[in-house]
Amino acid sequence: MSDVETQQPYRVLWAQVVLQAKADLENEPIGSIIFNQAAAFFVGRGDWAQSRLIVADCLNIHPEALSRCGERWIADRREREGLEPELKRAQGPAERLPLPRLDALPGPAKQGGKSRRIGGSGKINPRDSFREKAAAIFG
Repeated sequence: MSDVETQQPYRVLWAQVVLQAKADLENEPIGSIIFNQAAAFFVGRGDWAQSRLIVADCLNIHPEALSRCGERWIADRREREGLEPELKRAQGPAERLPLPRLDALPGPAKQGGKSRRIGGSGKINPRDSFREKAAAIFG
């Protein structure tokens, strides 16, 4: 099986999640828990934004496109109900998703207990000649 064939069931699953959230926006009472969770999926921040990013990635779309669709569906529903449109979110700097922290680990110590030093003074150490390095590598 190719990657495309194995990914297709996941795309169908996540497409169904998006369609269910859209149906909840269209049919659930405005302000209900289910409506609010569906709205949060499309326009929420924090954990909701991370979830939207994962779903959008599985569907090969940009998370902002998913968010814009949700905003439009919410606005259409509020208009159908005769309610005022919601105020737009403040267009401040985009909230960044946290990235995993990368920690540098020390490398293995050389024989004799000395660790390898990177950098240095720039002076050539006579013990580190090309011949010695070649002999150590090629025996």
